[in-house]
Parts: sequence; structure tokens; C-alpha cells
Amino acid sequence: MESEIHMEQNLSPQQVNDRILQLEEEIRRLQSELAVLRSHKLIEALKETDGPLPRENKTVVRAAAGLTVKGSRLTLYYIMDVMKENNSLKNIRDIYELTDEEMLEILDYIHLNKTEVETEYHRIVKLSDENRKYWEEKNRDLMDKTYQQRETVRAKLREWREQYHTDHKP
Repeated sequence: MESEIHMEQNLSPQQVNDRILQLEEEIRRLQSELAVLRSHKLIEALKETDGPLPRENKTVVRAAAGLTVKGSRLTLYYIMDVMKENNSLKNIRDIYELTDEEMLEILDYIHLNKTEVETEYHRIVKLSDENRKYWEEKNRDLMDKTYQQRETVRAKLREWREQYHTDHKP
């Protein structure tokens, strides 16, 4: 173990980044396995009590915006976007001020409901793109008009500046 630590101290920055990516991938794999084990444990516990299987965990709830973190406006789709940008899970947890338990429940929910969440995620991304394109098109004329007005004002200011300098030459 000590030789590993000493060896890792002599790594180049690229090797350190590669090692971090490797470890984060290992964390994702282990969290995926952990989610499956937790779900099996939960199912076994519920079989003993004859209770119904829960549809959502206590962190992930369905709101008007879709699947969100309870008590916030943070959607699972946004978290998935950030995860796809290769941000570390620790950074995601820290940025959005999530507890370790909340982060694990979010990852569990995504993993255990992968098909549903991925389908919904792609639908939300498509709607978001359509919405963005709609507003860009709708505002294109307004933006063009604004740029034209700005150029007219700049031309008038240049004209006044030249007039001022001409009138006040020593």
C-alpha cells in the first residue's frame, strides 16, 4: 500500500487525471451493484411484511417538472446532464448541497428505473431543444431590430462626437 502511494506521487498530471477517471468509473460500477443489492434487500424485507413495493424513494419525487429531488427544483434530468459531462459524483453532490444518502438514493433510482428514466430524459431533452428553437426563432426579428437600433444610436453618437470636436477645435 505504501509503495502504491509513493508511486502515485510521481505521476504526471495526465496520469493523475486518467487515474481519477478510472476510480470514478469504478465508483459508478460499485454504486450500480450497491443499488441492485439494496433493491434485493428491500424486496426481501417487504416480502416479510407483505407490504407493497414503493414506487419512489424518499429523495426522488415526481413533480410538474418531472422527477425531482424532494424539496427542491433540481431535476434528475439535470443531474444526468451534469453526470454525462463527466463531473465527479462528489462534485455533483457538493454543488447541489446533497447529502450522501440523497446522492445514493438518486443514483439508486436512476439505476433501478433506468429504462423509464432514460426514456423520460430523452423526451425532456427533445422538448427543451424544441422550446429553445421556438424562442430563438420568435425572438430573431426582435434581436435584429435591437441590433439595428443599437447601430443607429452608435452612428448618431459618432456624428455628435465629430460635430463636438469640429465645433471646439482650438
